[in-house]
Amino acid sequence: MKLTLRDTRRLAVGAALACGAIVLPTAALAASGAPAALTSCRAASTQVWAAVGGTGTAGTIFYELEFSNIGRQACTLHGYPRVWAVSRYGVQIGKPASHGGVASTFTLRPGATAHAVLGVVDTGALCGSHGVAAAGLRVVPPGQFLPKPAAEADEIQNFPVRVCPVLSSINVKAVHSGTGIPGYTFS
Repeated sequence: MKLTLRDTRRLAVGAALACGAIVLPTAALAASGAPAALTSCRAASTQVWAAVGGTGTAGTIFYELEFSNIGRQACTLHGYPRVWAVSRYGVQIGKPASHGGVASTFTLRPGATAHAVLGVVDTGALCGSHGVAAAGLRVVPPGQFLPKPAAEADEIQNFPVRVCPVLSSINVKAVHSGTGIPGYTFS
């Protein structure tokens, strides 16, 4: 059986997708002859920020965590950010956020923003107390296994939440493309 150029491209794209790679459009495939994968977003090119106000329902307040590509090259995000509450000295308080939702991989162009929904559960309902006050959050974007050096860590300060000291009282959904705050972009 003889394969055409079109069949070869389909096989290359299928193989790359099976490995979890992001593939450039067909025009780029024709130019290079093979699919090209983008790299995961790196700490130096990812800015983390959050919505100041949240919306509440059934004992949980939801906030939007935003991840902006401040680098010069497109990169990919996949999965869940790691999030935990911190004291004003950067010490972890309580358990890290639990994860939920379906993860997908997508491309984040330079200047583009993605978001994840963060839920903070009412500590009185969950751990039977008023919880422990946290000064902020530490956020590690998906695919970044270590936070930036302590002086540059993605800490969202002045984000007072209350968390349970022993149980996980925060949860985070998978990151999705686009800003979670309508009308806002990173600048």
